[in-house]
Amino acid sequence: MIYFSGLVVCLLVLTAEAKSGSGSKAFCADAQQCLVYNVTCKTDDYEVRSYESSYVAATIVKASTLEDAQMIGYSRLLAYFNGSNDMGVSMDPVAPGLVIVPHNKATEYFIQLALPAEYQREAPIPTDNSVFVTYTPPTTFYVVGYHGKKTDRKERKAIESLTRDLDSAGASYIKEYHFSAIYIKPGPEGNMYNEVAFLVMGEPVCED
Repeated sequence: MIYFSGLVVCLLVLTAEAKSGSGSKAFCADAQQCLVYNVTCKTDDYEVRSYESSYVAATIVKASTLEDAQMIGYSRLLAYFNGSNDMGVSMDPVAPGLVIVPHNKATEYFIQLALPAEYQREAPIPTDNSVFVTYTPPTTFYVVGYHGKKTDRKERKAIESLTRDLDSAGASYIKEYHFSAIYIKPGPEGNMYNEVAFLVMGEPVCED
């Protein structure tokens, strides 16, 4: 877990208030709540978003592909949201689901789903030891989206495109891993909307 050890430390020490709310975007239509964000700026190729902190349920999965990691990780997390917790309560996860994807040969994926607003201050404790509750810090991302089923091939294509655009713009960002988001519950391929993102370093760049 070396590649995101610093990130996990950051998640565990911050205590800012979390926010989630109704999403106004079309890709949030199937979710009760979506994470709130502000668009700092955007170009024809990507946009810069700032998110506030949020408590999340998370798990770390060892897998050979992103697709396998998602299948295992989201299954664990959805069990927690469906009642596998000390309160025995069912909750609606906040969109989007998020995976931290390493760019080296590591095969560990950090997968998370944000808790709904009513459980942000007092989260149920998972009964599965592989699932834990933590909170993410305020973050700013370079983001680009794509439609269809999320696969390793499509993910790589989106990341390669975003990387070219950011490098061309002279943007600074963390390159060791990226964030992979999915908004719509798995179903017909055309109904799925996905995003990839890099963490912004320094001042964001939004020049075409």
